[in-house]
Amino acid sequence: MPLRFNFCPFCNEKIIFEIDMKDINSSHYPAPVYIQCKLCKKTSTFYVDSLLRVSYIELDKKPGGIKTIKTK
Repeated sequence: MPLRFNFCPFCNEKIIFEIDMKDINSSHYPAPVYIQCKLCKKTSTFYVDSLLRVSYIELDKKPGGIKTIKTK
């Protein structure tokens, strides 16, 4: 599971999360995955490409994600 770093779109704190191919719907890229911030407890939608890199972020929980990942 690769570790990924980004920033929470709500509290703007640095977040760290582990993501794996089984966490996403690989039939559609960019694939949505739900990330829950450990600090503010809010969930946002991160979209990842085939190399599991974050391409963009939505504040809402958009449809299509298959898993909610909690940050470390």
